[in-house]
Amino acid sequence: MTLAYYYILSSMPMLKKGATPPLTSDTFLKACAEMLPEKAVARLSEIRLVPEDENSFGHFSAVHKWYEWETGTRNRLAKFRAVHLKRENRNSDQNHAELDKYIEEIMSLANPVDREKMLDSLRWKFLDELEFGHNFDFYVLCIYKIKLMLLEKWVGKEQRKGYGNLDAIISNLEKSEVSISR
Repeated sequence: MTLAYYYILSSMPMLKKGATPPLTSDTFLKACAEMLPEKAVARLSEIRLVPEDENSFGHFSAVHKWYEWETGTRNRLAKFRAVHLKRENRNSDQNHAELDKYIEEIMSLANPVDREKMLDSLRWKFLDELEFGHNFDFYVLCIYKIKLMLLEKWVGKEQRKGYGNLDAIISNLEKSEVSISR
């Protein structure tokens, strides 16, 4: 089994933060299916960017740690927003002081796209830290899949946004024509 992980991970293209993904998650899973047992591939296909059930992957798995970290980060973001909307008092938690500093810096950006890109950089950094000490095992394969999904979420985003904006403009023009013609 170790040789299968070694082969798959060494044959996969390197993922670079902020770059276009060199393959899709489906292509990745198909490559894994050629070398790994069905159960391992099924587990890889269950991984999500947005945490679902933290405990479904086992307490010491990379996915569990990812879900736990992502949930904590999302909670810190929600708390930050609540404080700035004057809906909650800010109580500094020393365990999260560094994360709070990053979140404050990220949330100070006016552009939501820039904020999301900085959050993804923070996510990437966490995944790099998770990867440390693991070589060619299922743990690293899970991290690779999560990183790949982080890159994939940006593919075509601008195009979808453009089409959405175009539809909204056309709808508004059509509504204006109806009210003018009456």
